Amino acid sequence: MRKKKNAIFKYFEPIDISAAISAENSDSKLVDDDFNFFSTPRKRTHLFLNRFTERAIFDIAMKVGLVSHLAKIGFHDLIVVIDRDEAMIHYLKIYDKKVEPQCLLIDLRLSESRFVPKGELFAQKGIATLDMIVIEWLSAENPRNDFDPTRPQLPGQKKPGLGCLNYLMEMMYIVGREVIKDGFMDIPDHMHGAIMYSRKFKFFNPAHEAILQAILRDLQGHSLLDISWGMITGTIVDARTGVPQVYDPSEQIFPLSRRMKNYFRSKFYRKKFDEIYRKKQYRFEYEKMVQLRNEILKSKSVVEL
Repeated sequence: MRKKKNAIFKYFEPIDISAAISAENSDSKLVDDDFNFFSTPRKRTHLFLNRFTERAIFDIAMKVGLVSHLAKIGFHDLIVVIDRDEAMIHYLKIYDKKVEPQCLLIDLRLSESRFVPKGELFAQKGIATLDMIVIEWLSAENPRNDFDPTRPQLPGQKKPGLGCLNYLMEMMYIVGREVIKDGFMDIPDHMHGAIMYSRKFKFFNPAHEAILQAILRDLQGHSLLDISWGMITGTIVDARTGVPQVYDPSEQIFPLSRRMKNYFRSKFYRKKFDEIYRKKQYRFEYEKMVQLRNEILKSKSVVEL
């Protein structure tokens, strides 16, 4: 699982935050002695999202089951490193045994921004801005494994994933709620990223959400890899118009606040969604996709896509 950094984020302004750490999910049976935790000694003048220490992040990872999950696939000696750069982007990295690039498991980079929706999408609700935690970058890769037929390489991937997206989303929920934000925001570069995030995230634009869900409805039985390549090759086609569906990267949101959840439940959002969802019908030109994919891979690597 990997998310590339977006070159442009629309309508953002930086802001600050403050909050307190939660005791949520305290029913976890894991204790510190079950795992080795290392934090390289460093002088810190900041915290992750201005609130969380490395120890606190590790505790949250334990509570949601991420530490246990990583242990089951062979990673027992975890090192949590937090940092922040001059652009106010917060870094959270989890390494295996050593703080070295080849030992990096999880790389999460977040920023705090104010999202200012344009047009009709939010104006009718009477709220001009939304406070967001923006996912600038997210990768969760297994440095020990290679791709194989049972673990195919998705466009943009360098290494196989760790299968930990659900745990990371649980961590996001705890962290996001404690820093009091409207939600997490992401702009996936690839269709497969949008599909994976759709477990918890919804496109802010109801038309984009309807298109995603209609594609998943009509292309049941096809793999995530096939759908991603279908979008790249223009072989996912609107059956009514004959026009290939283009993936348009836009804001996906994991709602945290009441007003954000109310937006996705609103009559406005549901009506717009239903109008598009019922109208859309897609077909997949699979053989053409395979042919075009083979042509593309003659000159480009999967990582470059």
